[in-house]
Amino acid sequence: MVAAPQYAVFKFMGARSGRSYSVDAYLSDVVGALVRFDAGDGASATSPDFWIAPEPVILTDFAIVTGMTDTTKIQMTRNGQPTMDHLRFAMHVQTLAARPSLSTGVAPGVALRIIQRA
Repeated sequence: MVAAPQYAVFKFMGARSGRSYSVDAYLSDVVGALVRFDAGDGASATSPDFWIAPEPVILTDFAIVTGMTDTTKIQMTRNGQPTMDHLRFAMHVQTLAARPSLSTGVAPGVALRIIQRA
């Protein structure tokens, strides 16, 4: 099939400060490819493939514009180590009013990378 890149946003909350971090992302819809994160110029195919939390944060929401063609979920990694944290796109489309609550912690200084999966 032909890949259908999409945009998404990851919402983190500072565990100590309560500050909200909304991080835009670009998903190429290629199995095994890394999600790209906005570094200030908007998320695109050339954006960084990692995000580093400035403080201990908790991922509270993930919203993707629409479903994909070749991928169905994403898997988080911390400092290159895959975790069991998988998020299925069908449950996190931005138009869903009742997306599931998330509570996934990320320590400061950890390189958060996200792999696109089939």
